[in-house]
Amino acid sequence: MHRKYLYNSEIVDEHNLPNGFESRGFLYADGFFETIRCINGSIPLFHLHYSRIVASSKAYRMDIPRWMEEDSLQSLLESLYVQSNQSGDARIRLTIFRSGDGRFTPTSNEATAIASIEHVDGNGFELNDKGIAIGLYQDLAKTPSRISNFKNLHSQLYVQAGNYAAEQGLGDVLIINDFNQIIEATSSNIFLVLDGALHTPKLEAGPVGGVMRAAVINLALKLGIKVYECNLEAHELIKADEVFLTNALKGIQWVASYRTKRYFNKTANMLLDEFNSALL
Repeated sequence: MHRKYLYNSEIVDEHNLPNGFESRGFLYADGFFETIRCINGSIPLFHLHYSRIVASSKAYRMDIPRWMEEDSLQSLLESLYVQSNQSGDARIRLTIFRSGDGRFTPTSNEATAIASIEHVDGNGFELNDKGIAIGLYQDLAKTPSRISNFKNLHSQLYVQAGNYAAEQGLGDVLIINDFNQIIEATSSNIFLVLDGALHTPKLEAGPVGGVMRAAVINLALKLGIKVYECNLEAHELIKADEVFLTNALKGIQWVASYRTKRYFNKTANMLLDEFNSALL
């Protein structure tokens, strides 16, 4: 069976996709993407994803077409799930890039989009049974800017960091900014638990403004847990009682170790239970 894709406002087969090698997304990395978990055909966090799509488009100075308005786009992505004969949970990657010709000066600012879908194991958001080991990636640093909070197509820093993690036998590594502050992991935001409060890098430091990051902050505040969006440095990992990572695909992942430091998962487990209860 041929894979199905969302191309602009239509569900199409692969042979109906445009020539990607001629797109501004490929030639200039002129765009961004969104990774979305679909749970049994529905997208529970779509309002947060869409808010980031709008903010990303504004930062990139792209114009969102009418078919990409919130209700329409959600309906199309859920139709992609159905027409792809998916069951259970799935991962959607929505890639949005500037259409038209031109070199560094584009001839159009209208956004175009392609979405792909694939099955993922699991049933909703589940905490990892075994905590992961993390390290620190220092070969490259991320420069905070007006587009650093979004999932940009030019992702070489994350690719290099991911390769380094694999070479070191680590579950993930932490990325720093130009000021040697910890800002995120390769595909996740990071939270530290210190004296019962959550600490996470502030957006001004340069991390991606993650959908699950926002959901966890909102949930923690609702539960009366203090949340500090602040600058974090590596030595604070040693002081932390717990460390966990968040993203829209895996939810919350607890970290078992950083170098010689060991962590538990009480807060991560509680937050995920509360989060899943809220979804139900």
